[in-house]
Amino acid sequence: MIAAQTVVMLIFVLSFALILSEKMHRAVAAWLGCILMLFLGHITNVFTLGEGSSLEHEMLGWIEFEVIGLLLGMMIFAALLEVSGFFEFVAIKASKLSKGDPWRLIVYLGTLTTLLSLVIDNVTAIIIIAPITLRICKKMGISPIPPLLAEAILSDTGGVASMVGDPPNVMIAAAAHDVNLEHLFGFNGFLLRLGFLTLMAWIITLGYMRWYYRNWISEKPESVESLMEEDEWEVIENLRLMKTTLLILTLTVVGFSLTEFLHLPIQIHAIALSGAGFALVFARPMPGHKHGEGFLNDVIGRVEWQALLFFAGLFMLVGALGNVGYLESLAIWIFASFGSDPVMLAVAVVWVSAIASAIIDNIPFTAAMIPVIISIGEANPGLDIAPLFWALAMGAGFGGNATPIGSSANVMTVSISERGEQPITTKEWMRVGLPVMLMTCVVATIFIIIFHGVLYSSI
Repeated sequence: MIAAQTVVMLIFVLSFALILSEKMHRAVAAWLGCILMLFLGHITNVFTLGEGSSLEHEMLGWIEFEVIGLLLGMMIFAALLEVSGFFEFVAIKASKLSKGDPWRLIVYLGTLTTLLSLVIDNVTAIIIIAPITLRICKKMGISPIPPLLAEAILSDTGGVASMVGDPPNVMIAAAAHDVNLEHLFGFNGFLLRLGFLTLMAWIITLGYMRWYYRNWISEKPESVESLMEEDEWEVIENLRLMKTTLLILTLTVVGFSLTEFLHLPIQIHAIALSGAGFALVFARPMPGHKHGEGFLNDVIGRVEWQALLFFAGLFMLVGALGNVGYLESLAIWIFASFGSDPVMLAVAVVWVSAIASAIIDNIPFTAAMIPVIISIGEANPGLDIAPLFWALAMGAGFGGNATPIGSSANVMTVSISERGEQPITTKEWMRVGLPVMLMTCVVATIFIIIFHGVLYSSI
């Protein structure tokens, strides 16, 4: 007879197989796994419950609502900016600044996506920028594959330096708060400790892409004149909404930093949701449009609800795995293999995270790895686990670049590219992403070795 703990693992593997196979939407696959876990728990009592807690309450407790709240707040900002026409305005402006030079187009759009990934999650940045890139490339008569790849890879890279830019970082920051390391893993902490590393990775990525796409760069676009004639101001739907949203977004990001400097008793997801709430309050639709259901439905419709539902289901699946002891066993194995040297343990986390994130989406891997790191710290109180969290952020962020399924932003980019005549293939992606992943992880390894006991330490 199969043990109930084994069935938990089988449900977990089945859910991930369905997620990766794309036979059904990944949010549906994740929630199917949660339903099976719920029924299994009631039938077998396999899960350990807190005193006076029901199974349903226990499973909801496995969800990191701080992550959900932060992502929701930033998605609302992105939706308001998209409604106002801001992102298309910036994209056209960047394209005109390129003066028809394909390489400049990559640099400008890639840089824009990187900067966006510092203040909003990179999935949302791709959802907004990639469709506009397709239109611009079609107008110029050039292949959209290089700029789309640049945007996706640079969004992953830029997100490494930001607490809010990459979902794995959001999860790491939430976990750090639970183990009293929030003073290190705040908005400023990520920028301080991973900012220069990310800049180095950004330069390496652009350098490799310039070499790899040297023939594409040398081609002269067909329709430079028509592109230069476009008026970027005409695409702005609501200038007042754009200005108001940008102002409140700026104040929200400033709030992220001030919370750490002033040690305010408010969590960062609450700031994001509060800022988004104020942005909705002060939003003004175009004249003739009701400031009611029509406008609000337009904004709400642009929020990636399926992504938020996927995260919630994913947290419960990983929580089930941890509840029955699998993650603790993994923690023991990792520490037994590499724990004799804290620096090498952190290096191992970088590479294990990078390789695993290249094979599966870096979000589920990070969700599975966070409890492992916490378990390592609980089993070895003298070990500083802060460098392991930083190593996880590096590995998951840079490793996700290797394949089109390595991060949610990658999956979204490939999906959007299929709207055009030249979709991104797995082979093409890996020719660019895999070398970038290897080079950036080497740089991350060097940083971990040099700054392990200084920049990345909690002491």
